[in-house]
Amino acid sequence: MNWNDLRFFVAVAEEGTLSGAARRLGKDHTTVARRIEALEGVLGAHLFDRLATGWKLTEAGENLVPMAERIEEDVLAFERQARGDETAHGVVKIAVPPSAGRLLFAPRLAELLRDQKNLEYEILASSVVANLSRREADVAVRMVHPDQSGLIVRKLAELSYAVYAAKGYTQRVPKENWEFCADGRNTFGNHQRGWVWDTLNQELPVRIRADDTQTVQAFVAAGHGLGLLPRYMADEDDRLEMIVDDSLAKVSKPVWLVVHPDMRRSRGVRMVMDALVKATDSIPAAYKT
Repeated sequence: MNWNDLRFFVAVAEEGTLSGAARRLGKDHTTVARRIEALEGVLGAHLFDRLATGWKLTEAGENLVPMAERIEEDVLAFERQARGDETAHGVVKIAVPPSAGRLLFAPRLAELLRDQKNLEYEILASSVVANLSRREADVAVRMVHPDQSGLIVRKLAELSYAVYAAKGYTQRVPKENWEFCADGRNTFGNHQRGWVWDTLNQELPVRIRADDTQTVQAFVAAGHGLGLLPRYMADEDDRLEMIVDDSLAKVSKPVWLVVHPDMRRSRGVRMVMDALVKATDSIPAAYKT
């Protein structure tokens, strides 16, 4: 048996679809299907019913899931232990949010780490939270506090936000006609909009919602209303002007450094963690609270 096939089995069992498992594993769906078929052939058991709506575990598959998950965790722990004891060679995978990673951390990391000739860096700039236990990343910067137990978490900074509009918007549009472009994610919702309404003493209609900050910024810059944006992005955009800042840090957003305890022993991971702390220290004071 190829023990690596268990990763594919667990991924399909938990995701319920080939496409979901493929995204999680970073493989194409045909590879996932082939590995499942190979595992079924070795075991002589039918593990999934292939349905139009997804792959449903058979009774045999259901019975094997708990054991497969335990084996997978043991293998991952073995790999983390091995990597934790190695010297500063090889690849370090760093998960960062797309905007903050590109604008705040990547340039500073590049400068701080350029002399580490024996290390390679894989930057995972995605809004999908990487699973550190599954080695999807070795170290992560997150905009939400991790809810998974057992991880080492350090607060890096609180990022400042302010209300912005396109230059001239507040002069062109009467205040009673102002609108608001909202970040539609759960992590940035009612509390933040409530602060804007209280600060402006006016509840603004919301006709545009987006699930990423850069899209909100684009709509605000195009004159579609006001938006609550991080200062590290909006202060650098000459299409925008600040309407009101968050002087009391009511809607500032924390940034967390997260690592699995097994990986903290890795010299390369420690170097990256130190670089991320130094990168945070070098962020302009106006962008932090």
